[in-house]
Amino acid sequence: MVASDEEQIERIRDWWSEHGKTVIAGVVLGIAGLIGWQGWQGWQDNRVASASAAFANLEQMAASGDGDVVERAREVATSHDGTSYTSLAWLIGAGAAVENNDLETATSYLERARESADRAQLVATVDLRLARVLWAQGEHDAALERLANPPAGFDGLFAELRGDILAERGDLVAAREAYETAVESDAANGLLQMKLDSLPANAEEAS
Repeated sequence: MVASDEEQIERIRDWWSEHGKTVIAGVVLGIAGLIGWQGWQGWQDNRVASASAAFANLEQMAASGDGDVVERAREVATSHDGTSYTSLAWLIGAGAAVENNDLETATSYLERARESADRAQLVATVDLRLARVLWAQGEHDAALERLANPPAGFDGLFAELRGDILAERGDLVAAREAYETAVESDAANGLLQMKLDSLPANAEEAS
C-alpha cells in the first residue's frame, strides 16, 4: 500500500523527532572536527615556518662567527623541539662547542641531537661526530661503542673511524681488520689505503 503524501510527511516528522538531535549533533561534531583539523594544520605550518626561519638565522650566525652560536643553537633546538630542525640545531651547536674546545658541551649537544633525530642517516651522522668527540676526550671504549652498529651506507665511514681509534690505542691487528672492512666499502679512498698499508700485516709483526 502506497502511503499518501500526508502519511509520508508524518513519518518524516516522527523520524526527525526521534533522530533529529542525533543527526544535528553529528553534523556539528563533523564541522567542529574539520575546523579543528584545519586549525591544527595551520598551527603546524606556522610552527614549521617559524622553526625554518630560526634555523636559517642560526646557520648565518655559525657561518659568520658572530654571536654565541652554542647558546643560540640551544635556544633554537628547545624552542622548536619536535620539528625536523631540532637535531640540526643541536648539531650546529655541538660544532661550535668543539671550536671553543668545550668537548663536554659538544657531547651533551650531540646526545640531544641523537635523541631528536628522526632519520637513520642523521642518527649515523651524529654517532660519527659523537665518536670523534669521545675519542678526543680519551674515551676510546665509549667511542667504539658508538661505532658498533653502522646503518646501511655508513659501513665504510664507521669502520675507518674504528680503525683510527684502535690504531691510536695500539690495537694494531684490530685496527687493520677495521681498515680492511672500510676498504671493501670505499676502495677509492686513497688516504684509507695509506692507513692500512702503514699497519703490520699480521699479529706477529704487530707484537
